[in-house]
Amino acid sequence: MTSPPGGGTRRRRPVAVPLAILAVATGLGITAALGGFAKAPEAPPEQLGPGATVDQKLFLTKFVASRTAFQPDVYGGEGKRFLEIELEVTNKSDRTQLVGSPGHAGKKGLLYAQSLLKMTPEIKNEFGPISAITDEGVPSRQLHPGMTATVVLRYELERGQRAPEQVTFDVGVFDPEPPGFSADPDLTLEPESDVEGAPPEVEARVTLPVRRGGTG
Repeated sequence: MTSPPGGGTRRRRPVAVPLAILAVATGLGITAALGGFAKAPEAPPEQLGPGATVDQKLFLTKFVASRTAFQPDVYGGEGKRFLEIELEVTNKSDRTQLVGSPGHAGKKGLLYAQSLLKMTPEIKNEFGPISAITDEGVPSRQLHPGMTATVVLRYELERGQRAPEQVTFDVGVFDPEPPGFSADPDLTLEPESDVEGAPPEVEARVTLPVRRGGTG
């Protein structure tokens, strides 16, 4: 066997590596050095205002207004002052549902109103809000399938307590197909993750200015 001229070894030709492959390899190396692939940040809850409607899958909820109200004492006392939240709620499910009550003082809410996860600032009183449907003249708490009802939440203001300038609700969404072991399979909120015991997902934040009336 003969050697190349000059007595040296045969030089190997360089192998061309596409720049795109180099870039990918470099990127993978950096990602590994930083601890792996980072998850894309989830979109923040939608920020909404008066008149906004939130699709909660089993319900449509329109946030109409917030206002103060005064209820005179029929016996001549000081009367009571309230912060009222007016909603228009359409029941999209195939059965009658009850309004229930929002969460209060760290306690979970019930039925439809459990989807109002949190109100900021919180109105602190002993009993929490009163919820009622006012369409029929006589207060009701039933949301009938396919029908829209006006729901009013009333938070009593303690003596000397002033209503806030505005309130913000964290709003959740119901799971149309909850797990079979759910305590209330018809009204289960979607969690923010698949981790057991995860809190409900906040779909939207709705801010309502408080309209003042009476002695509110």
